[in-house]
Order: sequence, then C-alpha cells, then structure tokens
Amino acid sequence: MFSNRFLLAFVLGGATLALAGCGPKYPKCENDGHCADKGEFCVNNLCTQCRDNSHCADKGPGMICSGGKCMRKPGYCDDTIPCPGNQKCRNNECGAECLDNSECSGNTYCSNGSCIQKPECGENADNPICPEGQECVGGRCQAKVVQCTAEPVYFDFDRSNIKPGQRAKLDQVAACLGDPNAAPVQLAGHCDERGTEEYNLALGERRASAAKKYLVSKGVDAARLSTISFGEERPAVSGSNESAWSKNRRVEFNPR
Repeated sequence: MFSNRFLLAFVLGGATLALAGCGPKYPKCENDGHCADKGEFCVNNLCTQCRDNSHCADKGPGMICSGGKCMRKPGYCDDTIPCPGNQKCRNNECGAECLDNSECSGNTYCSNGSCIQKPECGENADNPICPEGQECVGGRCQAKVVQCTAEPVYFDFDRSNIKPGQRAKLDQVAACLGDPNAAPVQLAGHCDERGTEEYNLALGERRASAAKKYLVSKGVDAARLSTISFGEERPAVSGSNESAWSKNRRVEFNPR
C-alpha cells in the first residue's frame, strides 16, 4: 500500500514539473516573465527589446521604441550628433538650413530653406537697380540689348528688288546694328495671296535675301542677320485687292 502511494506521488510530482517546464519557447511569450532573462518585454506574444519609449531611455540620446526595437528618432540631433549636409539642428530635430534671412550670413539670403548667393540685381539684391545703360538679366547686370527694327520694307508685285523709297528703313536698321549691344535680326519675307504656295515661299526668300544683301552692303556683319520666308501664310492685311496685297508684299525685321 505504501509503495503504491509513493508511486502515485512520484508520478503526480513529475507531471507537475513537466507542466512547469512546458512554457512558450523563446521568442514566444505570454507575459514579461517569459522574457525577463533576456531583459526584454512581451509584446503580442513575442519577446521584444521594448514596449514603449521609456524602455529605450538608457540606450542613448534620441532613442525611441519602434517596432519593438530601440532606434534613434529619425532626424534627431544634438551637440554630438550633427545633422547631414547643410541641415540645421533646432530643438533636437534636423531641418532646413534656414527659415529666414536672419539665419544666413555674408552675401547670402534664405531661399526655399537654403542660404544662397545674393544676386547682383533684382529681387533680394543689395542694389536691385543696375547702372544706367545696363539691365538686369537672371540676377546679373549686363549691357542693355538694343532691339533694331523698323517699318516693313514693301515690294512691287512679283518683285524682290529694293525700291529707292524703301531704302531709308533699311538704313535705319543698319545704323542700329552698328551698336555692339544690338540683338541679331531675322529678315522675314512675305507675299500676297496670288501665286502657288511653292512660288511664294521662294519669292519671300528672295525678298528677305535682297534685304540682307543691302544691309551687308551698309557694313552690317552677315552673321548677325538671318532670313526666313513665310510666303503667303502670314498676311498683314486681309483682303483680295491691291490695297491689301500691297501691304502683304513685305520684309519684316524681327530682333532675335
């Protein structure tokens, strides 16, 4: 009888010990106690390094709990952890190099979060106005470009020769192009509506070339002149009569 009781007690004790040793296998867990030997915490039945930010306080400055792991907060900075590039540390967070002009030094100003060189002229320049005879282009002062133009040169029907009464207009453009700051000029030839498209394109080119030849004879550098023909496609005046046609047989000056 005694031996039977002893045997029963032995079996029950063994079962109790077996059950006690059958807890979840790491990293699985049911409570923090199952993770304690690793210094971890039970989160969603898994042992993790942290459950909240307080568990990361001893891991270093700027550390937070993210996804069960301690990591440095993105963009964190301090006296020992600098920001990348030109970013600036404000309240332990990396941000734009500047928020306003007060955060820039020297000959720079704040533009879209970055300190950039002030322009020579225009907005944000110390002296927005250029000296007389110059103009501000892209933030820099440069010689003012002269636009050379005049009234159109008109032609007789189906002709491309320069009429004496039209030469003064070309002389005006030639004199203007003598300025070294003058813009190049495109000579655009046009025709009235009579004739085929192909013929009028060729006639328009002959008229533009005649105007160019005259200007070159007056000392204009040919490299500063270009020609183009629009034929009958761009009439200056609508109508099918001599009053309209006479205004459409022309060469126009287009500064480039």
